[in-house]
Order: sequence, then structure tokens, then C-alpha cells
Amino acid sequence: MKKFIIAFCALAALSFAGEGRPVYNPFVSYGMEIGVVKPLSDSWESERTAFGNVNFIGNFQVLPYTSVTGDVGYSFPGNGFDAKVGLQQLLLPTDIAPFVGGMAGVQAIPEDDFANSFGKRIGPTVEANAGFYFFRESWISLRLKGSYQWTFADEINHGFGVSLGILFANSRPGLKAIDVSK
Repeated sequence: MKKFIIAFCALAALSFAGEGRPVYNPFVSYGMEIGVVKPLSDSWESERTAFGNVNFIGNFQVLPYTSVTGDVGYSFPGNGFDAKVGLQQLLLPTDIAPFVGGMAGVQAIPEDDFANSFGKRIGPTVEANAGFYFFRESWISLRLKGSYQWTFADEINHGFGVSLGILFANSRPGLKAIDVSK
């Protein structure tokens, strides 16, 4: 009987252990990003000084400061494209928060004389990035990102990119619609 009472008390204590702590609710934000990439590998840089990039971006905030990110984009001029997925870690719990991250996927670099056939342009890609989130707890946030990417196509192409994105978090917990029925 003594063991039963001790087990019952332990179970009761554990059931109230999380009481009073805020519960984190994951949320999704998505939007558009525009940027520019400067090629830095010798043969790629001799053909193109820079190219633009437009991306559809998604951010799934799985933990309070950690998110899974993804983007699908188009590069111009030269009709390039990319699709990547990765992780992003916020470093401070502030409204303007620095972050670091990494992504991997597939990319077709924009077409030029250096890479004029599709087989020479496409390959796996990896990216290391860092930047700042502005208004990270709001339903509209801005992301300023600097990245360094490597694409393993016919040759290893690498370059530095800067981009600015706007994200909308319509599934953000705590946002409530106005009740007009009253």
C-alpha cells in the first residue's frame, strides 16, 4: 500500500509540473525574397559580374528559435533556378534578431558562355547564411540575409549573395480575428 501511495503522489506531482509555463506553438510564415549574387569562381566570374534572384520562401518555426526553411527561386538573366531546404537558428530573443543557417538542394546556374548547356549548369548546391530578422514576433517580418553558396555542376561555382525578403505569418499563434457578431 505504501508503494501505491508513493506512486500516486509522484504521478500527481508530475501532472502539475508544467503548470504555469507558456506553451510554444509552431507557426509557418511565407513570402518573397529578392537578391543579387556575385560569382567568385574564376571561370564563372569572367562571364558574369552578377545576377538577380527572386525566391518564394517558407519558414516553419518548429522551436522558439529554430526553424526549417525552404526556397524555390529563379535567377536572371540566363534562366537559372534553385530549390533548397535548410535550418535556421535565431541567436537572440529580440525583435531584431540575428540568425545563422545552412541550406542544401539543387541549382541550375544562369546560362552564359561558361555554362551554355543544361548539363553543365545544374548540380547539387549548399549554402551558409547569416543575417537579421526584423519584427520576428509580428505577422509581417523582414529578413536581410547574406549567403555564400557552392554549386557542384560541371565545375564548382561559388559566390556571395545578399537578399531581402518579406514573410507573412498568417498562422501565427495569438493572432485573433475581430469578432463582429456582437
